[in-house]
Amino acid sequence: YNLSRKLLISEQPLNDKIGIVDFRYILKKSNAMKTLGNKFLYYEKKINKKFKEKQIELKDKEEKLKKDKTGLSDLSYKNKLNFFKKEVLIVQKNYKNERSILNKSFQKIQKKIKDLLAQVIKDISIKKKVNVVFLKENVFLFNNPSIDFTSEALDLFNKRTKSFKIIITPSD
Repeated sequence: YNLSRKLLISEQPLNDKIGIVDFRYILKKSNAMKTLGNKFLYYEKKINKKFKEKQIELKDKEEKLKKDKTGLSDLSYKNKLNFFKKEVLIVQKNYKNERSILNKSFQKIQKKIKDLLAQVIKDISIKKKVNVVFLKENVFLFNNPSIDFTSEALDLFNKRTKSFKIIITPSD
């Protein structure tokens, strides 16, 4: 009685070519991510500087309001204080909004960069006839350094992103 039985994985011949790539390392070292990081920091500093200036302006207005309190009627003082509080809320809301726009823009571009890198890795794996690619961070041990094509992927990724335009759209 000859039943065909399924082979256990351990009994199957190993004919799948395997590759390993360090995705995080490539992102960290890539020119595109460095440029994106620098632009993000530039706009972050710009937003923070603008907010700091507004804070100083508001602090001065608050001091002036405190000094003027004695010369104002209760109603006039309350009106000016309410107006000041509204102004503070608007400045805080604008700051939060600008930070949010910057972060969303950064995340959108970061996703495009990651997708592009994934395509580069796929292209290399097809060229090398690699059927399975593991992320280096998920591999406990590999004894054959020739299956690691991180450097090749980084080089190709830098070439493909050379003309990549990184435009962060903060509100000015």
